Amino acid sequence: MDFKAFSQKLADKIGGDYQEYDDNHSIFIVPLEDSRFQTVIARIVEHEKYGRKIVQVSSKVCSTEEQIDYAAVLEASKDFIHTNFIVEDGYLKIDTSIYMDYADEALIEDMVKEVAETADEWENKITGKDIN
Repeated sequence: MDFKAFSQKLADKIGGDYQEYDDNHSIFIVPLEDSRFQTVIARIVEHEKYGRKIVQVSSKVCSTEEQIDYAAVLEASKDFIHTNFIVEDGYLKIDTSIYMDYADEALIEDMVKEVAETADEWENKITGKDIN
């Protein structure tokens, strides 16, 4: 898969913006309802534990300094299809990944959309703002 070409095609399809970071990183600005937007990063990386390439898609929800009901966050995860919550670099994030061998364009599109929608929903629930 030509990740750059795919990323541009996806951004055009969803009406968002795409910023080329490098051959393995794409940054999307995904338009959502109510004139909201969410920044989503998709990247191809080597998974340290399993030694295989994965596609990882993530977006910030908010700083971990916010008042976060972690029990509610974890409870909500049971209803997600692709995504889960993680804490990384001082931020609560929405994240998903799949082995590159199993990834196709339709699946990655679904992953980007779900990450954007879920991160925005929880960003709004926790902060009441559109921060990204």
